[in-house]
Amino acid sequence: MSELNLIVSSENHNLVTYMKNKFNANIFYQEFVPGHGESNSEMKSNYSNLLSINSAIPKGSKIMYARSYSAFSKKGWNYIKESLKGNEVSISTESIINSLTKIKAHKVFLISPYNQKRHDYEIKWLAGFHFDTIGSIALGRIGGKEITEVTKQTILDSIKIGEKSSADAIYVACTLLPVMEPKEIESQIPVIIPVNSMAKELGLEI
Repeated sequence: MSELNLIVSSENHNLVTYMKNKFNANIFYQEFVPGHGESNSEMKSNYSNLLSINSAIPKGSKIMYARSYSAFSKKGWNYIKESLKGNEVSISTESIINSLTKIKAHKVFLISPYNQKRHDYEIKWLAGFHFDTIGSIALGRIGGKEITEVTKQTILDSIKIGEKSSADAIYVACTLLPVMEPKEIESQIPVIIPVNSMAKELGLEI
């Protein structure tokens, strides 16, 4: 099996702990930077940082880019993949769009840990890929520490509310949340989670 390498923000201890324990993943941290990383200068700066990370990864490895920074657009995805070329790369945001597209979802119920402003950005981002958010829950957390402390039960309770909607899929945003294995989720509606989507793309079983 190819090595698994995880690129995460420095705040993401939930995912790091899980991936180390389950897959003995190599961890590469990127410091938190304010903003979405979508300007040309931000993308180029991230590109340079990822080139440096890629030089330490054996070619042919699997890489999870478990961040949204510089990853809200196809242009950003291309920058990231180019900087990590030679490896099998799955990007959190792209994997979400791929998963929603694969199941032919159109109406989405969004669950995010964010405050309202960041939550609304997620809705706008989904709309840019032609997905309609027909209901949502913003848990109102501000900052990485608060987000990582959201419990699995809070997520499951939110999923139950989403199930009552007419959505084609429930999307749980953010890789800083605790990892939810499929066996832990009971829902009549498909539940799309970035970590699970990336794992599936890389042929890994969460």
